[in-house]
Amino acid sequence: MQARVWSRPEAPDRAAVGKVLAGIPKYRYPIGLRGRRDAFLVVLLGTLHLTREQARTIAPNDVTVTSIVRVRGHVVPSSNDAASCAACAVTRWLRIVGPVWTGFRGDVIRLLDPTKGNLDRHDCEQPVPGEWRRAEQLLLPLDVHGWARTGVALSDRSMTSIIPSRRAAAADGSTPKEVLGSVARRPSRFDELTLQETYAELEETDAAVDAALARVKALYDDTTGLGRALDHATAATPPDR
Repeated sequence: MQARVWSRPEAPDRAAVGKVLAGIPKYRYPIGLRGRRDAFLVVLLGTLHLTREQARTIAPNDVTVTSIVRVRGHVVPSSNDAASCAACAVTRWLRIVGPVWTGFRGDVIRLLDPTKGNLDRHDCEQPVPGEWRRAEQLLLPLDVHGWARTGVALSDRSMTSIIPSRRAAAADGSTPKEVLGSVARRPSRFDELTLQETYAELEETDAAVDAALARVKALYDDTTGLGRALDHATAATPPDR
């Protein structure tokens, strides 16, 4: 039997898998795209303990999503925490793998929009559109720009690289906490200005820009004059004999 990247323990260590899943980015392009693919791989190898060959051949027909998520008949467990939930990791990937496969990058970016993300709500409890069934394979190789290499299986080398790196990041806490939701603009001194005060500020800004441009021109003129003086002095000096 082919060696497993994530060795099978005597008792399932869901806490270890959950810690890895919690630390993997789920939003933003392309970091969230790669994160969701890697989380799906973590579930296949770390939760279901498939071999690399079994994982790379997972197809849409091998996955069923109802109130329970199953992969080749195996129930993918859920957990209380949505960020570390294995079932959520599967459905998050299913949401974007269809447009990833077909090359609809705009749809992928929209689905990974961090301002609309929510890690407090279980993704596995939300309806999953059927676009994921368009993909002929689910474990897709991705290039550095987020494009999928369709028709090519994820290599053994990639799997044996992805899993240890994700586990190491979870162990040392090197993955920064994911920030979601609308980005609040920091208040500034201009927020409460009246229209008249705004015009006054613009006039002061214009004056400051004009003064800066005048200083730049003066510096340019001085530099040009110095260059001409040096050229003149060099031309007037007789060569050494």
